[in-house]
Amino acid sequence: MSDKRPTVELGTVLVVGGCGFLGWHIVDQLLNFPSETDPSVALPKPQGDSRFEYPQLSSRYPRCLAKVAVVDLRTSNNRLPGADYYDGDITSTESMLSVFRKVKPDIVIHTATPNVLEGNKELLRKVNVDGTKTLLEVAGGASGDWGGNCKAFVYTSSSSVVHDTQSDLINVNEEWPYIRGKRQLEYYSETKADAEELVLKYNRTSPSSMVTCAVRPAGIYGEKDTTFTHKILEHSAKASKTVLRMQLGDNNNLFDFTYVGNVAYAHVLAAFRLIASQARYKAGQAGPLDHERVDGEAFNITNDSPVYFWDMTRAAWALTGKVIEPNEVWELPEGLLGTIGGIAESVMGLIGKTPRLTQRMVRYSCMTRYYSSEKAKYRLGYDPIVTVDEGLARAVGYVVERGRLESEKKGL
Repeated sequence: MSDKRPTVELGTVLVVGGCGFLGWHIVDQLLNFPSETDPSVALPKPQGDSRFEYPQLSSRYPRCLAKVAVVDLRTSNNRLPGADYYDGDITSTESMLSVFRKVKPDIVIHTATPNVLEGNKELLRKVNVDGTKTLLEVAGGASGDWGGNCKAFVYTSSSSVVHDTQSDLINVNEEWPYIRGKRQLEYYSETKADAEELVLKYNRTSPSSMVTCAVRPAGIYGEKDTTFTHKILEHSAKASKTVLRMQLGDNNNLFDFTYVGNVAYAHVLAAFRLIASQARYKAGQAGPLDHERVDGEAFNITNDSPVYFWDMTRAAWALTGKVIEPNEVWELPEGLLGTIGGIAESVMGLIGKTPRLTQRMVRYSCMTRYYSSEKAKYRLGYDPIVTVDEGLARAVGYVVERGRLESEKKGL
């Protein structure tokens, strides 16, 4: 039987932050999924349970031809066979020049970012903005000769760059303006907007005329996820049935949850399209029309299937045996809970702690927030390959089996 998957040829790719959650998945995809062929890096999942059985990813995503290198602050964890690994600091020009001289990348895919939940403003600014500027200048040849010529730069931005964390967003496209300053209550999102703007303005303006674009994922989850999947399963493991029956708001709020493999796929497509555009420019041919351009552009990436927020949460719980039927749910009004959350934040803040129920958590659980990925479909050829349900089974199965293996190792 012939393999009809398309082949994507990319040359040498440097994945910045390639030991992180998204970065690991991009590296896995670029290497044609060693996680599915090498037992030493296989993703754990429950065996003998049909709920966690799904087709291999390698048979559905394009085949990649690429030499893959990774740079991260520390590369001792989350390694994959077939990639070259380098410890490096993206805020240091000399550190990056050293890596670039060894790798000589054709493409940079920049996914590195500090932990969103820690909220360290100084670190967020240093890594997300200053680090991105350093990378652009090194990759584009403005900060010294490293013996090569980087053709394309793909930046992992965030769909939150146009969100004030409070308002509902309905089918929002890339034409929406950045939210910054006093209106932006999430400093992480402000730094991502600043960095994205740097990347897009750098398109074709560097000494090497490197082309750039930005990918804006919305609500990433999947295997190795330490935010959505990990947090809601951690909650269900500790909470009583009574607590799990409680629902913040009326669950009429649609929300984007995007499987990490689809986000990685969008990065691969963006890199491929940028390389094609750069080749046209270099050959002196006419560039793409405005409505076809990839370089200098940002792209929303979603699963194109927004779901009700609490349906997704309860579906995850159900996969661990914690089933909450619709008629068992207790709806708690957002207005009342927001007030309680605000009081709790004030009181706990006096002793330097964060309450479990915060205003931010209440609003996040009750808001409508989904985006249009039509631009990515048309210009990148993007279409989500793994469905929301399959992605959830993959994500939950990973957490469940990893937990079982850790307990077994401890003799529990």
